[in-house]
Formats: sequence, C-alpha cells, structure tokens
Amino acid sequence: MKPIRDLTSGTDPNDAVWPENIFGPFIPVAEHDIGIFNEIVGDEIDSDFASSICCCNICYTDFCKRWPNTTFRVSEFQEQSFDTEYLLENSRAPSCYSDAEMSSLRHFVECPRCYSYAKQVWIYEHRFSDIPEIEEAIDELVAIGKRTPFLLLEHEFARRVLEQIRRMAKSQAKTPLPASLFRARTDADIKKCGQSPTDVATFGPAPAEFVGEGRFNHAGAPLLYVASSPELAASEIGCPGEPCTAGELTFSMAMRVLDLVDLEDGDEGDNLMLALSNSALISAPRTGQGWMKSEYVFSRFVADCARDAGFDAVRYGSTKLASGVNFVLLEPTASFETIATLISHRSLAGGAPDRRY
Repeated sequence: MKPIRDLTSGTDPNDAVWPENIFGPFIPVAEHDIGIFNEIVGDEIDSDFASSICCCNICYTDFCKRWPNTTFRVSEFQEQSFDTEYLLENSRAPSCYSDAEMSSLRHFVECPRCYSYAKQVWIYEHRFSDIPEIEEAIDELVAIGKRTPFLLLEHEFARRVLEQIRRMAKSQAKTPLPASLFRARTDADIKKCGQSPTDVATFGPAPAEFVGEGRFNHAGAPLLYVASSPELAASEIGCPGEPCTAGELTFSMAMRVLDLVDLEDGDEGDNLMLALSNSALISAPRTGQGWMKSEYVFSRFVADCARDAGFDAVRYGSTKLASGVNFVLLEPTASFETIATLISHRSLAGGAPDRRY
C-alpha cells in the first residue's frame, strides 16, 4: 500500500527537527510534516475516544495540581492513559506512512497542552471550554488567596461565581438530606472532652474556640461536616489507624443544598460551576499542618457566597476517598440538637486516604 505521506523526497537535514535519543531508522522531518502527523493522530484519537489529549508525562503533575477533582475522582481520566507507542500502533497512522517514516514521526506526538513531545498521554475532555483562561484564573486566585484573600471579589472569576450561586439559589427548593449521614471523632478526643458516644451533642459542631480554618469554615466559625458513610467519616478526620467512633445522624429539617458533585454542563453559569468544582480552588487536598491553609481560601469564599445566597448546606466530593461525598451545614450551631437525631454509633479505625493519581 502506497503511503499517503512521503517524507523521503524531501527535508533538508539542516531544516529538520531532530528528536532526543534517536534509535532505529530516522528520516529528517520538518515542522510542517510533524504538524500534519499530529493532525492525523488527533483525528484518530477523536474518532476512537470522542476526546483528545488533555496532558502528557511532561505536564501531568501540573494538570493534577490544577484539576485535582478530575485526576482523583474521574475514572474516565484515570483509565485512559497510554504510551504513545501503543497509541500509534493501534491507530491508522501507520497505514499513512512507511515504516521508516513512522520510525521518525513516532518521536513527535505533541501534547496540545504544553506542546512537548510526549512519551505518555492522557485522553480526556473537560465538560467545559476556555481551559487556558480558567487555568490562568486559578493561578491568579491562588496568588490572591495567599497574599490578599479579602480582595478575592476584585477578580472577575470570583464575581462570576458569586453571581452564579445567587442565580442557583433562586431556583433551588429545600429538600430533605439523605436518611443517614455520619460524623466521626477519635475516641481519645471524645474521652478528653468528657462526652459519650450515645449523646447526639457529641457529634455536633465543635466549640468555636477549638475551630481552625477548614475547607468551608473560617477559624472560630464552626460548621458541621458530615459524610455519606461511616468509613468516609473516619477517613475525613485524618487520623489513620486511630480508634474512632462514627455517629449515624438524621436531620429533620429540609435544606437548600448547593450541589458541587452532580453538576450538568449547559449554559455559561453551569460550565463555570463545573470548572470550579473540579479545580484546585475547591478540591485541592489539604497540605501541611499550619493555621493558615491557603488551599481552603477560595472554598471558604464559596461557602460565604452560598450562605449569603440562602443555601443551608454544600454537597461536595471528598478529597480522601475517591467515591465519597460530604455535606457541610452552613448554620448548624443554633439548631443542631433540635434538627439532628443520633440513630446509632459504631467503633472503627480512622481510615487512610485513597491513593491519588
């Protein structure tokens, strides 16, 4: 079969692009040839996966840093990592070139994110557009959060988030929370406070004087974090292996919940929240033990927006267990014991977090 492309007729070695660590037959190729080759590879990927390359071995760490919820929780991303050699062998690209041409061009599979020549690629398509602009906004907001956090609303992205949360609140009815939610505490902490695992107050908000900055709460402002399972609750306390007790709670009051888990793509506002929920602004794992936790600055801003808009709670994906879902109640301190009932409690060990990709 005659190749569609023919590189042998042509490239002056002085004008060629040369890969690192050449081995095997190599024919000099020009930038133009590499561009056509990557168009063919891109069309093949889009045809086979209805998607495209989102990152490569060069920019993978950076992608994970900016989109921690995607890399940690989305199986489609995790399961579609390929060596470029394997990807090419199982595509139609070899039918377009001679063996010698493929031996040259296989060095030049280009990552559209960082423009490096990749050895491994991840095939995934965000459900929202304008990725470079959003990543730039993430970087800017992280910098603002570290230096001047009270000026977040100076940034257009933050203003759009506030406006969208207010719009969502207007159409969101109050609904019952799941029948059972769980909060865990270490047995040592319960004992230290002179409390009992049979008392509902044991699993209520902590006293304000003991509350540091959390993902959605300010220091000294207790909220109530509850999990969808006892195992998740035991992992969320961050004490792997320690004896703890998980209380099973039910709540009698219907609540208006800002859902950051089951989001649909749609208009500009929907896509904004999709991007936000998957980004480091909401889903960055906790790092360090200091009082100031910069990865929580924007998520606390989101909680403030939600509270101001009339939401009672936020539903969000766990950063500890990939399949876990948590709720945070935004106004629990005045009403906890009047709306919460302790159904049961169980002893278990604090869980270790899932391995992050």
